[in-house]
Amino acid sequence: MSAPQTAGTDRPTRLNLLRKRRGGMPLTRDEVREIKAGRKKLRKEMRAAGIRSKDEFELTASSLGLYFDKRHGFLLWLFHGRGLWVLLGALLMALLALLGMAWVSQMRGLFTINMDDDMFREGFVLSETVDFAHPAHNLFCEPATDVPCMSIVGLKPDIDSYEGQHNGPGYFAYTYYVRNEGESTVDYRWEMHITGESQDCSTAVWMMIIEDGALALYAEATADGTPQSVPPVGDDTRGYLNIPALSLAPDQGEYLQPIQTSGRVTYYRLTPRPFADPHTVATGYQSEVAPGDVHKYTVVVWFEGDDPDCTDAIIGGHLGLGMQYTLVEEEEKTE
Repeated sequence: MSAPQTAGTDRPTRLNLLRKRRGGMPLTRDEVREIKAGRKKLRKEMRAAGIRSKDEFELTASSLGLYFDKRHGFLLWLFHGRGLWVLLGALLMALLALLGMAWVSQMRGLFTINMDDDMFREGFVLSETVDFAHPAHNLFCEPATDVPCMSIVGLKPDIDSYEGQHNGPGYFAYTYYVRNEGESTVDYRWEMHITGESQDCSTAVWMMIIEDGALALYAEATADGTPQSVPPVGDDTRGYLNIPALSLAPDQGEYLQPIQTSGRVTYYRLTPRPFADPHTVATGYQSEVAPGDVHKYTVVVWFEGDDPDCTDAIIGGHLGLGMQYTLVEEEEKTE
């Protein structure tokens, strides 16, 4: 048998860690009040005598016993007994919260723009506005949510006339700028990556990347590796009459192939460029970027309703994208 314990017999030991001390000994409340009153009186007397030095006050107070040991009680409690468990629990909760936030961000399909360390050191900056009022070294924006399928013909030719995020009904759109604020003329490359997806959304997603006003159109290739076409090759019963946004393409003939002409009306087949690979939408290159040069980019993303892969199977899915900018070293240019 063990001797019965009085409730709370271990409490003074724990509380001692938080109590004020003098000479290593815990002080009672009355002793603490007495020392505080003494220090207050001493401070007034020394100020009346013209002595305002904090060090001199502490030296005099110590000689009179009017002092407290330096407080380390909280740290002792934190790393002792229950405090240690509280600390570990808090760290675990913070870690879980960070992991949860990262998962949510990935699942929501953020669009990010990043530069490598070399471009950062060279002096390049990003901005959502042409005046670079808020320069940054990376940008990100919220995705378009609950996006229905739409047709490319619903995109207007002024899609490149806005700044920042300018989503429309059925599409995601984001415009930003890259400026060389360094002292050297350099080259850089960019790559648009698929950073995460669910339910094979990339099979039904079409994208426009407009670089300095020049539009390029992309869609994932078909299952057999051939470029996507709408209508499919072999189906000449229908076609597009006009696609307003393609007026921004340097050569519309790259994407539009005539199917048939009826009177003065010509119907076209639309064939975007295929993605570079399963994880990369496209790549690009800028050469001789001089100090002060600015390049503009607009990214437009939508689920193409005329794409045969745009089915109910993608409902509830997501797609994350990232644009990466990389400085081209001199030795790479000569290869």
